[in-house]
Amino acid sequence: MMENNLFVATMLGCGTNDLDVFFGRLDKYEDTVFLHDEEFSYEKLIEETKFMFGSEYGFNDLMEALDCMAVDSALGQIEKSEKFNEFDDLVHESMQGWYNYADNNFYFDNEEELEKFDEWKEFSELLGL
Repeated sequence: MMENNLFVATMLGCGTNDLDVFFGRLDKYEDTVFLHDEEFSYEKLIEETKFMFGSEYGFNDLMEALDCMAVDSALGQIEKSEKFNEFDDLVHESMQGWYNYADNNFYFDNEEELEKFDEWKEFSELLGL
């Protein structure tokens, strides 16, 4: 197994610890937001990463694409109120993160404002926030 991780890490230009972080986040999303998302696949993740960053993507790009796919999946699954469009816009405007290999973080910079919407509880649970 370690040889496989080393091979993939070399291909993505990262370390094996970075891969552990990626697979940890992927596992978390597979147990939450992607659990009932029939459209999610590893192939779709690769396609989305290439679409967002081009064919010369790296590890950080893959992590960011994974987070973006999780957000879009959660938005598609939650029960929508009359203010859903406003919530959707606010979610996309407030997505923040830094991606520096194993040291990466994804968050929303206006969580207090998002919490005022009916959609927030279900949305945040799907993302495991």
